[in-house]
Amino acid sequence: MAIEMPPDADAVTRERFAFLFGGLLYRIGDAMLGLRPAAPGEDRFDEDRVGLDRLSFAAVGRNDLERAVEGLDVLGVVHEPIKDIGTAWILEFRDPDNIALGLFAMK
Repeated sequence: MAIEMPPDADAVTRERFAFLFGGLLYRIGDAMLGLRPAAPGEDRFDEDRVGLDRLSFAAVGRNDLERAVEGLDVLGVVHEPIKDIGTAWILEFRDPDNIALGLFAMK
């Protein structure tokens, strides 16, 4: 993780981190990924609206996808089976806001 509001933050620190809107930032290689808390009420992500369709992360190989399946099962996260899409394998699931997420491994 790159940036997160400290749990014991005082008012000055909370103001400094206000740009996070209660979320956090992850550093992934040369990129930053910002996440916010789940949407309030019944608002949910919809890939049919303008914007993000899905977010996928690379895994080293199929064995990593199989270990991820085990971890998702332990957590009770619904997921698709690992799919062979020709040049890679992909494991698809959704976050609490219904955003399509995936892990993929190139062959």
